[in-house]
Amino acid sequence: MHFTALNYLLFVTKPYSLAILEPFQKALERRGAGDVCWFMASTTKDYLPPGKQLRSTEEVLEFNPDAVIVPGNVVPDFWPGLKVQIFHGLDEETKGFYRITGFFDLYCTPGPVITQRFSSLSKRYKTFLVSQTGWPKLDQLAIKVDYRALKRNLGLNLGKPVILYAPTFPPKYTSATALLPAIRTLNNGSYQWLIKFHSLMDRDIQNSYRELIEDNFQVVDSQNILPYMQAADVLVTDTSSVAYEFLLLDRPIITYNAIARIDKGINITSPAELGSAIEKSLADPQEYSSNRQYYLNEIHPYQDGESSIRIIDRIGKVLETEEYKNLKRKPGNWVRKWQIRKIIQ
Repeated sequence: MHFTALNYLLFVTKPYSLAILEPFQKALERRGAGDVCWFMASTTKDYLPPGKQLRSTEEVLEFNPDAVIVPGNVVPDFWPGLKVQIFHGLDEETKGFYRITGFFDLYCTPGPVITQRFSSLSKRYKTFLVSQTGWPKLDQLAIKVDYRALKRNLGLNLGKPVILYAPTFPPKYTSATALLPAIRTLNNGSYQWLIKFHSLMDRDIQNSYRELIEDNFQVVDSQNILPYMQAADVLVTDTSSVAYEFLLLDRPIITYNAIARIDKGINITSPAELGSAIEKSLADPQEYSSNRQYYLNEIHPYQDGESSIRIIDRIGKVLETEEYKNLKRKPGNWVRKWQIRKIIQ
């Protein structure tokens, strides 16, 4: 049996997942691979997706998806279709990244390090398949852009270096509170600052940064950080997944108290070091280039913009061969299954 056109359901519970799934939808449309619908739940319930939206389990059953694509950790088990995990980020060192929730039939991994760990878990549990495909969100970074035109379109100052600051949100890992005084001092007109918060960042922290807004200091409210990454000369972050996404651009990265791969750029441990780290990065942007390439090969070696296509092809192959039918029965996990019923109501 050969699958050419399938029904795909994109299941979203966090706002940042839209930027992960939109390249996948576009690839499906280019390929003519089938019909696509979205289901928005939890914190995205009031968001409008860039496509047809389903609003109830009854509508999902009528649509009858062949595959449900999920960047989050859970999905309704009672919906039809192959349940496909494509990941919400690349920060595999953070707690819980390799937790098996028991909801998925196929994990589409971004690169060798993550593939190896999930393949080992697959052999242990025998309840899911693993295939290395790359991460769909990064397909956009393969598209070459006119740097100056992009900066103009984003309303940025062409004559100043662009510093993108994108902290993570968990209190244990975020740099947002610690770096605020240093960034306030460095908001002196020498740089064009872009601040992109995680959608779950504490509102009081966000408001503290919004007080700094002026011509050379912008807070990015768009859910899609990629155009701002493409416009940035330097990234400042901490343990956020954006550090690994930025590797594809081979530009300087400054981290604050990173917990893994700290030599992918300059890792500072004191806010007082931020100014000198920025100046050093701008003066020698290629200093850590070989390290960046090494870690890129570990985390996400694909730079061809075809990760979405690889996922589509792998889903089609799994359904065609029906290899998922050889998987062991998944654990009951009744509490999580009850919780997921609540969030889709």
